[in-house]
Amino acid sequence: MKIQFKRNKRTVLKLLRTASTEKKLRVLNRLDGMNDTDTIKILLKVLEDTSWVMREKAAYKLARYGKRVVPRLVKLLDRGFWYTRAAACIALGEIADAKTVGPIVTVFLNDGNPTVQQEAVTALIKIARKKPPLFSAALKALKLDETSSLRLMLAIETNDAEIYQNIKDIS
Repeated sequence: MKIQFKRNKRTVLKLLRTASTEKKLRVLNRLDGMNDTDTIKILLKVLEDTSWVMREKAAYKLARYGKRVVPRLVKLLDRGFWYTRAAACIALGEIADAKTVGPIVTVFLNDGNPTVQQEAVTALIKIARKKPPLFSAALKALKLDETSSLRLMLAIETNDAEIYQNIKDIS
C-alpha cells in the first residue's frame, strides 16, 4: 500500500474524500514521497476541504513550493468558497511574494467575509515584515483611493502597529 500510495494521485484523492479528518491528516503527512506536480494538485484540492485543519495544513505545505504555486493561489482568491480564499491568503502570506500585494489587497477590500479579510491582512503583514521596501512599492503602485487606503492602513495598524509604522516610515 505504501508504494502505491506514494505514486498514485487518484488513490490519494480517494483517501482524502473520507469523512475522517484524522485519516485525511495522515494522508497529508505522507505526501512527501510523491512528485511535486501531483502533490501541488492534491494540496490545491485540499484547500477546498470543509475542515479548517486540513486547509491550513495544505496552505503551509503549499507555501513550501514558493513562487511556483503563486499564480494558482492568486486564482483561488477570485473564486470558490470563502474558506478557500482564506486558505489561499495563508499560503500567499507564507510565500511573501510582493507581486501578490495587489490581489490580496483587492480581496481585503472587496470580500465580505471577515475571516477572508483577516487572513488577507495577516498575509499582507507577513509580506511587509519579510520585504518592507517591496511591499511599500507594491502598495504605492496600487493607487488606492483615500477611503480604501485608510481602511487598509487601519487594519494593518490594528493587527501590527510595528509593521504599520515601518510602512509609514518607508512611504
